[in-house]
This record gives sequence, structure tokens and C-alpha cells, in this order.
Amino acid sequence: MDNSRRDLWVALLLAVTTIGVEIALHARIGRPLWYDELWRPHFAGEPWSTFWSELRAANAPSSLGSIALTRVTGDVLGWHAWALRTVTAGIWLPVLASATFLSARRFAGVVPAAGGAVAVALSGTVVDSGTQLKPYVLEAVVSLAVFALWTAPGAPLRNRTAAGILTLVSLPAVFLLVPLAVGDLVRDRRTSWRAAPALLLAGGHALVFVAHQSSQRASHFWDDQFLAGRGVFGGVRFTADQARAILGGAPPGIDRYDPNLVHSLLEGHRIATTLVGSATAVAVLAGARTLRRRADGATLLWSLVGAELFQLAASGGRYWPFGACRPNLFLVPLLTIVAAAGASELATAVRRRGGAGGVSSGGVSSRGGAGVIRAASVLCLAGVAATPVCAAAGIGTMWRERHEVRPIEGMVHATLAVRAEYRPGDAVVVGGRLARAGWLYGMELSGDGPQPPRARVPRSATTFLSAIGRGGAERAVRARHHPPRRVLLFVLAYDRRGTTAELAALRHGGWCKHGARSFPLTGTLYELDRCTITGSAGSRSPSADR
Repeated sequence: MDNSRRDLWVALLLAVTTIGVEIALHARIGRPLWYDELWRPHFAGEPWSTFWSELRAANAPSSLGSIALTRVTGDVLGWHAWALRTVTAGIWLPVLASATFLSARRFAGVVPAAGGAVAVALSGTVVDSGTQLKPYVLEAVVSLAVFALWTAPGAPLRNRTAAGILTLVSLPAVFLLVPLAVGDLVRDRRTSWRAAPALLLAGGHALVFVAHQSSQRASHFWDDQFLAGRGVFGGVRFTADQARAILGGAPPGIDRYDPNLVHSLLEGHRIATTLVGSATAVAVLAGARTLRRRADGATLLWSLVGAELFQLAASGGRYWPFGACRPNLFLVPLLTIVAAAGASELATAVRRRGGAGGVSSGGVSSRGGAGVIRAASVLCLAGVAATPVCAAAGIGTMWRERHEVRPIEGMVHATLAVRAEYRPGDAVVVGGRLARAGWLYGMELSGDGPQPPRARVPRSATTFLSAIGRGGAERAVRARHHPPRRVLLFVLAYDRRGTTAELAALRHGGWCKHGARSFPLTGTLYELDRCTITGSAGSRSPSADR
């Protein structure tokens, strides 16, 4: 069997293994959408008349292609959790496994390339992302495709333009495209114009579509990953810490901070992380030394270094987080390929020294030095070999937790409960800073769960409050042109501390709690009816009597 056929069989085996893992985790894929998974389909499925204005309030930016893919999936297969997750993320996991292996084979042996593919596509963190409605796995596949197109022989203009088109599908691909285009300019100014269409596509997409969604810059969610506001010395320390975190990941560059993601076995064990991270750093350095001798290898190194610097600059403006966090998963396959190339080089050196028997003209001293180098290389390879094992071990955690309830995953069920209770003339109030997008998805789009015979509650009948406990619900009820028959108040779990004050304000306004229904880790739905409140003046509030 020739090498190319063998590589295809290995790539196929990796893809089939990944599909098997996804089938085993089908219960997780079928669970209700949760947290930010709820926001993405809301903005993708918004009516065209309000799509652009609504997109400005997006909690996180999305690419045009990922939004289009989500919308087409919902319109064709239905707005179901399993369909949205499978098409936007799940089907790309086996592609990532095969593509990582085949890309790594350009620079590394079969075993290091296969180990790198396992460390990436079968990492618990990546599989966790790939079984959710999130774009990170697709973005990683696009990164490999952009690099393959840029370094493919023949038709450079067509290949580079195709790479530019792919940036419409992957939001962070622009971080790769810009240094690739700069590399063209450095190598040959006369032919660098061939990157112009790709830059126009990527730049136009970023400036028009992505910048429109940059309201999250005011959020504090990614403050730990932003260079902004740290000063010179703080910025240097931040950069060094993040570089260390990138190299200490299994695989390198993988998220190490998100508490809602499954992580490798190394996380939480400082000594093990330091040892494996040191081995990875050596492998990356050895890989860089090997790759820089080849034109395509030098292009890979240039694009990686440029992408990291570009991200660091963007984090200085609070546009993009820097370091080992989930939005930067798109660089993990490329970083792993460099480490795989280094591991392959180290393994070759060990075999070469072992075959030579340590004999040289330098005598005993030289043989002893060669033995030390060989032993150090073997230890380094052992550390690198531990990476795919520790990374893939996270799948066991996912299996054990496949039926666990996750934050805000009861949002669709809450909207179904309101649809069953709602009657024309009722007032629906939804409270919570993160509640609006998920509530609108559940109420207006989702096809999951038993659908009540009654129509969905119109958006005009719903009032959204960003804060609970300030009397906003009572004021919203009082401001209605016609007093409602009943009030249905939903409070998101994250904002429940203000519930007592909010209910007290409603009671003072003539609305008393009649019943309550709790949705685990999501929130509570309160039903309030009119009631007589005896005050100092012996009269009821205008909000109940108008």
C-alpha cells in the first residue's frame, strides 16, 4: 500500500472514530439548547424586516456564513436542537479529524500526525464544542482550508480568492488571512496583488457585518483576555502569561478557562501541566526549526505568528480575546501541526542517534553527551505523547455528564408553559439581563417540546426587563393602555435575588402571586392575579384598577 492510500485510510478511520463518539453522545446532542446556544438561532432567525437592527444587540459577533447556515438549517430541518447542533457543528468534527491529520502529514510522520489529529478533534474540549450550537469547530476547519488554499500549487489568484470567501464563514479567519497576504507582499511585491480580492472580501465582511455586532466590547465577560487597560508592564506580563497558557494546553492553544467546557486531565495539576507544557514548547521550537526550511512550512509559521500578534492588537481595543480561550480554537489545529512536526523531528533524531550507537570521534565524552540528548528527547516525546491521551480523556467526563441539566436549558420549556397559560389581554414580563434573546428564540422559533395548541405569544405583549428588583414589572403593567387580566412574570435564575423586591412592588400595585413554577438552572415563572391591597388610604393601585 502506497503512502497516500495509507494516509487516506488513516484519515477515514479518524473520521469514523469521531462519528462513533458523536453517536455515543447523542443524548447530549439532543438536549435543549442552553446559555449562548439560545442566542445564536434567535439572531439568525429574526424576520428580515428587523434582522439588521436586532443584530446590533447580539451578545457575541457571528460571521455572515455561520448565521446563514443556522438559518437555512432551521428553515429546512426545523428549529430543533439536534438539527442545529448537527449541521452547524457536529458534521464538522469528523472533517476536522481528517483534515488535521492530512495537513499534519505534509510535515510529520504518520504517528505524530495521527496523535495530533486525536489531540485536536477528539479532545474533550473540542468534542464538547462540536456537540453544541457554536461555530468553533467549523472555524477550525476553515483555518486548515485557508492554509491549504494559500499554499496549493497553481492558480494562486483563484485559490486566494476562495480563501477570502471562506472568511465569510469563519469570523476569525481574517486573523490568518492578513498575515498571509503580508507574507505575499514580503516575498514578491509584483505578484502580491493576487491577495487583493481575498483582503477586500475579508475586510469588507469585518468592517460592515462584524463591526455592526461589536456592542459586546462594553461587556466585562472577556476582561481577563483583553490587553486593554493594563499598561506597559501589565501588558508584557499578560502576554507572557497567555503564551504560557497556550503552550500548556493539551493540545496547545485549547481553551483553559471556560468553566462550562470539559477540559483535559492535566487541568488543575500544576506539575503535570508544567511538564507537558515544557515538552510541547520544545516540540514547537523543534517544529518551527524544521518548518522554516520549507516554503509551505515558513508560510504556516508566518501565519500563526501574525495571527497571534493580530489578536493581541485586537484585544488591546477590546475587539477580540487573546490567549487560550474558546474563540481561538481556530488556531489549535495549526499549532498542533507545528508540535507534531517537532515531535516527528525529535523521533527521527532519537532513532538516528540510537542507530549510530552513540559512537563518534569524540570518545567517551561525546558518547555521554549524545546519550543525555537522546534521553532528553525521549522524555520530551513522552510528554508530547501524553497530550492526545489527556485531551481525549475528557470524553469520559462528557459521557458521565451527558444527562446533566445545564444553565438556562429550560428556557424553551418556560416559553411553552407561558404559551399554555397565556390568554389575550394578559401581560407577560420577562426579567433578566441575559433573558431576551433566548426567550424570543423559544417563543418565536423553537420547535422542540410538545407544542401547545395555542399560538405563540406576540412580542408586542411581552415586556423585557434588564434588571429585576427595581419595580420595573409594576411600572410596565401600569403603563399598559388597558389593565391586564393577569400578569405572567418570568425571572431568569441569574437575577433571582431581586425577585422578592419585584414581587413586593407588584403586590403594592395590586397584583398578588397566585402560583409559581420553577425551571431548574433557568428561572421561575410567577402567575399574578388582581388583589385588593389595604393601604393607609384604603385604596387599590391604579395599575390594577385603571
